[in-house]
Amino acid sequence: MPVELPKELVEDPFWVRLPPPIRSMIVFALLFGFTALLGIAASKGGKESDAFVEGVPWTIWRTIAGAALAVFVVLTVQALRILQRPNEWGIFRAPGRRRRYLLLAAIGAGAVVWFRVRHPVGGLELPVQGLGWRTRTVLIAGMVASVPWLTIVWLAHAECHDLEKEIPRGTNGHLENNYMAAMQDEPGESEHLRSAVERLEQLWQLLLFSVGAFTFGVVAAVASSGALRGAFVAAYPERADEFPPANVLMYGLLFALGLSIIAVPMAVQWRNRAQQLVEHACPLPPDGKPTAEWVESRQRIEQLLHLDISILRNPLTILSVFAPLLISALAAFLPQVAG
Repeated sequence: MPVELPKELVEDPFWVRLPPPIRSMIVFALLFGFTALLGIAASKGGKESDAFVEGVPWTIWRTIAGAALAVFVVLTVQALRILQRPNEWGIFRAPGRRRRYLLLAAIGAGAVVWFRVRHPVGGLELPVQGLGWRTRTVLIAGMVASVPWLTIVWLAHAECHDLEKEIPRGTNGHLENNYMAAMQDEPGESEHLRSAVERLEQLWQLLLFSVGAFTFGVVAAVASSGALRGAFVAAYPERADEFPPANVLMYGLLFALGLSIIAVPMAVQWRNRAQQLVEHACPLPPDGKPTAEWVESRQRIEQLLHLDISILRNPLTILSVFAPLLISALAAFLPQVAG
């Protein structure tokens, strides 16, 4: 008898069902293909330009920029997969809201690209033909990849906000609002508590996944900027002050600030909902005196919902703040990158 695949596996796109080695080969093919594309017709024809485009600093930039483009492609595909099947990530399927958020994110990304194209930073010069389109390709690809992920973060934030609302969701494959049902049950007798906790867990995983995706994109962009500085310093050592390490550090700082602005509102909203659920499931005893059993029960739920982790040890803080700053520092000052 032929073996039937699970429904969720059958519904996955073909590329998701590919064996891991094949997927790895595809990613490597993208890396080498983009690296080669960024090096096409790079020389201006003189000896200086020929020597530069064949040198190590320019090769390093092409490789890092090619890797960034490959990362952007993979992130975009994964984000589109999440948007196609939001229920698996704890998001209410709302096509109208999804379209609005996609449009807003696209407008924002387009505005950033337009501003950077119309107002290039610093007027960087290198002995490379068509340097502008090569660097703009990385910028545009990064902005395109950010559109679906920004949409996902907004959808998840809206979902956390709507959990406390009475919204009918039992039709057309929509998720039941088990969080609201759990909050309406009597403490200690909630038949919906498990579903509510699982829902919050889904949203927490989505939040980590989203911030992780943005962090990968930021690391790729900052590393590309640092490699470009390394190439500039290698070509014009006497003009190193025109592209100081502080520029790359500022780049990382701006990205860290942007990531915080994106992630913190949703994280705060999620934490509020999780804390409200804990307070309802484990209310303080009537006499106001915590018992050992009460403390143990409360701690178990808090650990399950990651509420026992301090802000500094929280993965979101590490991903959204420290990672961009660390990568920008390395990209600016490591000799093999910064020159």
